[in-house]
Amino acid sequence: MNHRIWFVGVMALSLITGCASLRTSTGDPNDQIDSWLNQQEYGKAVAYVADLKASPSPAIRNLREIEEKIHTNISNYEQQVVAKAERAAAVNDWGTAFDVYREALTRLPESKLLQHGQRQLLQRHAEHLERLELERLIAKGEWTLKDLEINRATEANKSGDWFGQFSLNRKLAGANELALELAEHGKRALERKDLTLAQRILPLARNLSTAIESRAANARLQETLQAEELRILNEQQRIADAQFASQRMRSEQQNKKERSAINSQEQKKAKRLMADFRKACHEKNLVEAQRLRSQLEEQGGDNREFEKLRKQLASDIAKHVKHLIEIGATHYSRQQYQEAMDVWQQAHVLDPNNEQLTARIKRVTRVLGKLQNLREKSPATQ
Repeated sequence: MNHRIWFVGVMALSLITGCASLRTSTGDPNDQIDSWLNQQEYGKAVAYVADLKASPSPAIRNLREIEEKIHTNISNYEQQVVAKAERAAAVNDWGTAFDVYREALTRLPESKLLQHGQRQLLQRHAEHLERLELERLIAKGEWTLKDLEINRATEANKSGDWFGQFSLNRKLAGANELALELAEHGKRALERKDLTLAQRILPLARNLSTAIESRAANARLQETLQAEELRILNEQQRIADAQFASQRMRSEQQNKKERSAINSQEQKKAKRLMADFRKACHEKNLVEAQRLRSQLEEQGGDNREFEKLRKQLASDIAKHVKHLIEIGATHYSRQQYQEAMDVWQQAHVLDPNNEQLTARIKRVTRVLGKLQNLREKSPATQ
């Protein structure tokens, strides 16, 4: 490690020395920097700018702009490198991916982004190799299980073959070791909560061996699967309850809107009735006012104006009924019985519970009946 640091230091010193010599031999710093950027020699460009900053020259006024241009080119280059390495790793072309980072780091050895990307690539590659190794173990386990089944069936048809039994015992011992290795992978999968992988490994390990470790790991898997199934059921129930609650809330909101709309319509209707009632009262249209009053009472109309108008209407009806009774009595005294009946019936419409008025209408009805009988008998007598 110390040798590597020493080598990097020598390289940096040589770059700085080279830049200093180039500064004296070249004319325009911009042209030199553009040349290095085109060649992707970012380390040289950065070192050259550092040298210029250490020994400023009056002829160079745009040093900050030059520095920003270099950083922009470096940033674009880093993103291109990461994207290229990702594409290679995605198709398992690990050699190309590592080469991309190695080449880039020779140009930008201090890049934190490239260093981080290379570390991640190493980790992903290690995980990839681990997956391949695990797939190999699973395939070996499946093949071993089938081989054991064939050997057990073969030995069952033989008797006294000590070599065959010896061979079978060796295969059982190998299967037991393989089962223990698979069980370890299965337990790690359970710890990572990778139940899909654990379901592939642990039942296979249990079938390969009856060792305590295999049985215990498989039992733990079953417990985890039951707990996961219960968790899923509880989650489904929670979602169903949430959906029901949401649906009920929407239904209540809809009912509230409908009730609000109905109340609004009823209020509008009540306002129209009140306006009509007010108009009828003012115009002394007593029959219409009485009808509108009944409708308002059914709707529960209860306000100061309504009470005032209702009392005034009752007073106006009482006065008008009394006046009609008197007019009818005048007609009756003049033997104008039909006119008396017409007037009293008008009063009865306004005050149907008036007993005096009811009695008068009955009396005049009897008189009109007798007169009718007399008229009907008179022609027959003649």
